[in-house]
This record gives sequence, C-alpha cells and structure tokens, in this order.
Amino acid sequence: MDVHDPDQEDPRWGLVEEGMLSPLLEEWRLTYLENHAKWFELARETNRCAVWLHQEHFEAGNGGPANDQAPTSVRIYSRALNGFAAAVTLAERALAIEAAGAVRPIYEAGFWLSYLASEPLKALEELAVDEDHHAIRREKLLREKFPDDRALVSASEARQAERAARLGKRRPSGVEPVAAKMGPHSGYLEYRLVSSFYGHLSNHSLNALKQSVGPGAVINILGPHETEIPNALYFAVDAMTRTASYFAVMMKEDRVNGRLIEVRHQLQSLAARPASVPVEGGDESEGGES
Repeated sequence: MDVHDPDQEDPRWGLVEEGMLSPLLEEWRLTYLENHAKWFELARETNRCAVWLHQEHFEAGNGGPANDQAPTSVRIYSRALNGFAAAVTLAERALAIEAAGAVRPIYEAGFWLSYLASEPLKALEELAVDEDHHAIRREKLLREKFPDDRALVSASEARQAERAARLGKRRPSGVEPVAAKMGPHSGYLEYRLVSSFYGHLSNHSLNALKQSVGPGAVINILGPHETEIPNALYFAVDAMTRTASYFAVMMKEDRVNGRLIEVRHQLQSLAARPASVPVEGGDESEGGES
C-alpha cells in the first residue's frame, strides 16, 4: 500500500486502536526503507564502521579500575552506539521526531570522549562531580516525597552527607563548557538544534503532530512523520561519526579514519544540511505527514 496515495482512504485509520505500536508500522517500515534507501544505507554503513571500532577496542582497560580513562571511554562509546541503533530503529518506523531526540546523548558522548582524550584527569573528575551533585538532588527529592519515613530519611541524610563531603564546593560545569573546549566545529550547534527542536517539548516538535488542511486550518495527527526521516538520520549519522572519530583518537586507532571520512562525504552529498532543518525564525506553520 502506498501510504501517501491521496486517492486512498487515510491509512492512519489503522492506528486507531494501537497507535504507533500498530502492526501496520512493520508493513509501512518497508515503504520507508525503500523511499529513503540512500539515507538508511548510509546509516547502516555508519553503524558497521562504528561497531567495528567498538569490537576492536571494547576490552580496553579490562582488569584495571572501572573508572579509569579507557574503560570509561568504552562505556561512553557503547552508550553512543546503542543510542544510534535506537535512533535508526525509530526512524525506520517514521517515529522521526523521537529518533532525532534520541541523537542528543550521542553528541554528548562525543563531547565527553574528546574531553577524556585531551584532559583525562579533569574529565574523570567532572564526571564524578556531576554524579555526586545529581545524587544529592535525588536524595532531597526522596525525603520530600517520604518525609514521615524516619528510617528512609535517616539513611538518605547519611548518603547525602557522604556525597556532600566528597563534593565540597565543586559544581558540575555542564555540557556547553565541555563542548566549548573543542572549538566552533564541535557539533554543539547540531546538538542544540536536536535538543531544542526534537529532544525537548517545543513548538517544532508539536508542529509535527499537526497537518495543514487549508489556509489557517490544521488537524492534529499522531503520526507517522516520514518527511522528518532524512533530518533524523542526518543528525544521527553526524553525531555517530563525530563520536566514533573521538573514540578512535582515544584508542590511537587510525585504520577507521578513511571509512569515517567517506561516510561524512556521503552525508554532505545527500544534504548540505537536512532538507528542513529547523532554523530559528523559520516557517514552522506546517508539520507531520500528508
């Protein structure tokens, strides 16, 4: 079935009972893969390259302290790989807004890998500071929710005191200063686009859930969002190739460089920028699928 044939009844009626978990999505997935074959093949090649790099170096640091530079880097890279798989899986089913939102942690992984490669001791300290800071906030919220549970409150206060003593006056710096260490081509702009227009609830992400039916008139829709598939895959491939490059530097691996460069060349040949990358102040009057 052509899910976009205007002469057919809107096939989204098949989503009435199960929404985007409908078995229909598995059928439509084949159509999306065909319609965007070049994008999905580029994503697959990116994945093959990135997985090869992981398989060559996933044992780095084995047998040593778990929080040293090498094993920490492997875990960060592993998370990026899983995030990439999630983004592509969602894009295959035209859950493209969610696919692009899933890219955010891949960019973050790249920022941290670059930091670990250049200033490992500072980066590891920053990760520890971030963990203690957010753990203290969680303990406070826990006690607010269960103020009458004395045993819980007492145990929580003890854990918080231990964290606070270790933390001292240090505070986490956040993603932006980490990315700033990498210069203007770090991918931070792309990270902000993904965060603002896909990762967070925003007008753009909500625009994808409506469809224009005439001048000044819209109807709300659930999905799918096929027109956003190239955008989602653009960001996914961009983030994953950057992150793989930083991991390769960390592991002193140069055999993968040519493949990563070729993937990025293909990415730019498909789109100098995504066909409808959201731009501040741009026209966001229409969204979703027709």
